[in-house]
Amino acid sequence: MSDDLSLKWYVAVIVVRAKVVGEWADDYLIDHQVRLLRAPDAETAYSMALDLGAAESQSYKNSDGAVITWEFCGLADLDEVRAPELESGVEVYSWRGRGQPDDAVLSKEKLAVFWLAENADRRVEDLLG
Repeated sequence: MSDDLSLKWYVAVIVVRAKVVGEWADDYLIDHQVRLLRAPDAETAYSMALDLGAAESQSYKNSDGAVITWEFCGLADLDEVRAPELESGVEVYSWRGRGQPDDAVLSKEKLAVFWLAENADRRVEDLLG
């Protein structure tokens, strides 16, 4: 899409689950994907988010021959980004809850960018075990 000023930014939280076919029935790896969308209105953004989620559904065999299935489950949220301009440090999404801050704060090695790098060679079923 162009840089048309009538377009707004939206953030969608797409929920996808992974399972190893035949190995367990109720234990899934859940992936929450936060995606930025540019659309003229909320309805269009919603349709775009559903299309992105549907594109995440796939199955493949891992190196052990097990079939891994990723399935789009739906949206956890869709909201308009109200920042006037996207730039480093701008807030694009937030959520609120009650509890202790220590329960929400992760150490550096548990932050996604570092955890994913550390576990890049591990299998889904090993991560769930």
